[in-house]
Amino acid sequence: MEDYEAFGQLAPRRRRQERSSPHPRLATEAGSTGEPVEPALPAQPSDARRRTRRPHWVRNIFLLLVAYFVVAAATTVQPFPVPATDYRLAAPFPGGAPLLFGLPDRPFTVLVIGVDRRPGDSGASRADTVLLLRIDPNKDEAAFLSIPRDALVQVPYGDGFTRDRINTALVYNYSPDDGDAAPRAMMATIEHNFGIHVDHYVIFDQFNAEKLIDALGGVTVENPTAFGQDNYSNDDVNVVPQYFPEGSIDLNGYEAVAYGRIREGSSDFDRIQRQQRVGAAMIDKASSPLSLFRMPSVYRAFKDTVDSDMSAREAAGVLALLKRVPDNELKTRSLADAAVSCASCAASIQLLEPGKTAEIIADVYRNEEVGQLAAQLLVAAGVTP
Repeated sequence: MEDYEAFGQLAPRRRRQERSSPHPRLATEAGSTGEPVEPALPAQPSDARRRTRRPHWVRNIFLLLVAYFVVAAATTVQPFPVPATDYRLAAPFPGGAPLLFGLPDRPFTVLVIGVDRRPGDSGASRADTVLLLRIDPNKDEAAFLSIPRDALVQVPYGDGFTRDRINTALVYNYSPDDGDAAPRAMMATIEHNFGIHVDHYVIFDQFNAEKLIDALGGVTVENPTAFGQDNYSNDDVNVVPQYFPEGSIDLNGYEAVAYGRIREGSSDFDRIQRQQRVGAAMIDKASSPLSLFRMPSVYRAFKDTVDSDMSAREAAGVLALLKRVPDNELKTRSLADAAVSCASCAASIQLLEPGKTAEIIADVYRNEEVGQLAAQLLVAAGVTP
């Protein structure tokens, strides 16, 4: 009995000792041999490991910088719309347009020229469309300014200038050895008559425009008035009737070009407005996230069909900057609103009224002095009513 009671008193004491040991195996060995065993201490990190461990704030700052640059690069191409608002989120990219695209860090102008060329034509062609695209990369602003092709101005001719319609600048200055000569002459015409410096040019014909629009997957325009033409042809050979109902219409490349070219039953002023709608629709289509998958084909179409003094990087930058401009803030104006017919001229020529011209240009360039300079230069050139 005494042994049983002693065992009963000692057994629990041994179990408590085993539970208190951080290493049960060592405690068991100690109990079996009767020799005390020192409990093992937790392993301590070495001094080298403590020295190489970096503070968490360094890692967090690095991750924040990486995230910012990713958002800035993404919103430079496509700002993020904020749900239920008209606001679009865009983080400024350090260096802006000059660093990313090689474009000026100031408002700049691109001259867009559309020529009316027939299959098999070679040599000089007159301009069918004269359009100025003004972009302010620092304010996310952009505007189109159309100039009537029959507007009377002073155009470069030989060593000086002569008075003629603005679309003749390409013809007078065409050079088979210098593809830049004709568009550069048109740029000089713009600056000489309106005081507007043109930084770059883009020139294409109706067939090139068709390919580019098809590469985008077509465009959608809001047509205010139904119209059409039974004998429309883009090459004066193959007739393809074209009809455009009122309302929202989807157009492929051929149809979109026809929409902007048809003259029957309308005026050149109507054509300018239709061309601006197509241009705005192209920008809207290119800014859609779904168009990202079409960019390789769009790039190939642009490279193969459009003549420009811009590199692919600069052209992509122009598109990216246009995509930053909200659709309802893309301004479209035309000097057709300042034009009057020249009654004493032998041909169909339009004269630009100085006061109205100054108002329109000041609105596009957001600067009254720019508009006043244009009016003064037109008067000095002797091409006003």
